[in-house]
Amino acid sequence: MRKTLLLTISFLFFCGLANAQFGEANQQLLSGSFTLSPNSNKSQPNFTNQQNNLFLGVGLGYGRFIRKNVLSFFSIGYNYNSNKNINNNQEVSNLNNGFNMGYRQIHFKEIAKKLFIGLSIGGSLSMQNSNQKNVPNPVKTNTYGVTVGIAPVLSYQISERLVINLQPNNSFADLGYSNSSTKDNTSTISKNNSLFFNAGFFSSPLNNLSFGFNYLLKNKGKN
Repeated sequence: MRKTLLLTISFLFFCGLANAQFGEANQQLLSGSFTLSPNSNKSQPNFTNQQNNLFLGVGLGYGRFIRKNVLSFFSIGYNYNSNKNINNNQEVSNLNNGFNMGYRQIHFKEIAKKLFIGLSIGGSLSMQNSNQKNVPNPVKTNTYGVTVGIAPVLSYQISERLVINLQPNNSFADLGYSNSSTKDNTSTISKNNSLFFNAGFFSSPLNNLSFGFNYLLKNKGKN
């Protein structure tokens, strides 16, 4: 038996110009996102094997249109992931905590009235910690990474205050480097350095799309 719930909330606040027009030079914005994804799986008929997963993600960002239809954007984020496996009343848990910060520049083009398509190019730095629980000799892993990627975004201003975005959860193409170190209670087990290329969006495109609803603030100078 499998139960999954995904909740994603994102918001975007625009300020800086009297008319709050999307894409205008010098317009500033604040953004935020919240993702909650619990997941449980129990094997039938005796439910002796169970798996419970929880993912929580929070992100904040600031951006400014440095010129018409060109957005310069900075972001920071935190994610928490808990994985519990119960087999014949024996529980093993894995806890992950991660931080990331990034910069990207998005070039928009208005393809119809208030409908914009954009190309996002940028990079990010990340740090991820993973810890095992409820095992005799728990393993800890620290991973640091640098990634650059490219991805599209579609934005439509559906009203004076509301903008809706469609974008992939993963970039269309990522090039990155990671450094990881794994330790147990006694010593370092392994170290790994890797250079990778990822086009994970195409493996499951329909599951890698997300919507965001954006609210434009009323500016003091607007009549």
